Amino acid sequence: MKVAIFGAGVAGLSAAIELVDRGYTVELYEKRKVLGGKVSVWKDNDGDSIESGLHIVFGGYAQLQEYLKKVGAGDNYLWKEHSLIYAEPDGKQSFFKKANLPSPWAEVVGGLQADFLTMWDKISLIKGLWPALAGNEEYFRSQDHMTYSEWHRLHGASEHSLQKLWKAIALAMNFIEPNVISARPMITIFKYFGTNYAATKFAFFRKNPGDSMIEPMRQYIQSKGGRIFIDARLSRFELNDDQTIKRAVLRDGHTIEADAYISALPVHSVKKIVPNEWLQHDYFRNLHQFVGSPVANCQLWFDRKITDTDNLMFSQGTTFATFADVSITCPDDFQAGMGTATGGSVMSLVLAPAHQLMSLPNDVITELVMKEIHDRFPKSRGARLIKSTIVKIPESVYKAVPDVDQYRPDQVSPVRNFFLAGDYTDQHYLASMEGAALSGRQVAEKLHQRLGR
Repeated sequence: MKVAIFGAGVAGLSAAIELVDRGYTVELYEKRKVLGGKVSVWKDNDGDSIESGLHIVFGGYAQLQEYLKKVGAGDNYLWKEHSLIYAEPDGKQSFFKKANLPSPWAEVVGGLQADFLTMWDKISLIKGLWPALAGNEEYFRSQDHMTYSEWHRLHGASEHSLQKLWKAIALAMNFIEPNVISARPMITIFKYFGTNYAATKFAFFRKNPGDSMIEPMRQYIQSKGGRIFIDARLSRFELNDDQTIKRAVLRDGHTIEADAYISALPVHSVKKIVPNEWLQHDYFRNLHQFVGSPVANCQLWFDRKITDTDNLMFSQGTTFATFADVSITCPDDFQAGMGTATGGSVMSLVLAPAHQLMSLPNDVITELVMKEIHDRFPKSRGARLIKSTIVKIPESVYKAVPDVDQYRPDQVSPVRNFFLAGDYTDQHYLASMEGAALSGRQVAEKLHQRLGR
């Protein structure tokens, strides 16, 4: 049985891995010249790795780690110290370090020791977050009607902890602020990370996501007989009388016939290729409830090291929400002699919220970021900026705003030979690499159950 998959991000690649393992004939089509979707990486004319974002592996990413191990990439990432690090003005840092105790005591004791929270912050958080730690999936879904800020205040947690601790995490997770993001994803994270000691560990890829993860996935799929086509943008579907797909048509006019079709495209792209005939179904109309979050990633090459922190960092009150010096965290990339790098820091910074940045010239954005870098990292004031890049993504992960979670679609559509994969589809995790990987597994399993062999 032949399956055509459109979109070679983590969801599409994961679905392809599952299907080739089951013996299906798989063809994977990617509209760009580079695979990876939201985690794609490419080389520019200088030989530098340009990343579409800063991507890390969490300890709780069980499905993604399973795929990495399967494709021979299980050693391609490195675990970092188990702590949240907040960059403060003038080079200071604040820490939230988990204690060496079972969860949730590791988090409770770690929180009590955090030096950037007042005692009232700590007491209010322990009391306020308890419903999340004790909650289940039914409870989390029931809280989707309010923003996280509303939930936080409703449960008596302090305003200072909201702004100091959770704002940066909300921006890092969904690129929107606590007063915009639904309570549902935030308290789900608290549950996963507050009851599983290992779930919050951070790991960075040894090189970059493209070389360390996407390329091994590609090689595995092709080694199992799967075929991958790049520069192959899906234009439309042609339908049979019963509204099933007869064939797919690419932008260049090439046609594809298969027994089943999977869209692993971002939801904003899926909406563009859904035939009008299918809009009689709530399933397809509900896709228009989703709007992507804008995000930008900034990379800065310096002629010297401006920090020695080997970990993910957060920042509150700056243009960048989360960032890292990838010349330190990724030891097999961004090193002296590789492209522009001369041995100095290479800062990779996620800029969020980014809606106000999308129309600004890149040099203006870089100037704004540099002022804040100088404020947070005094050593940068004497360093020379060798190079900067800005990658803007107008629609990234879907905005997890209140009342949207109910519209996340099952991977099985009302059209018998059409399926959806993507981190926006219904799976127990959030919009992330893990959510994409889970959706890839689920779509393959459900396709097999519906159509069999």
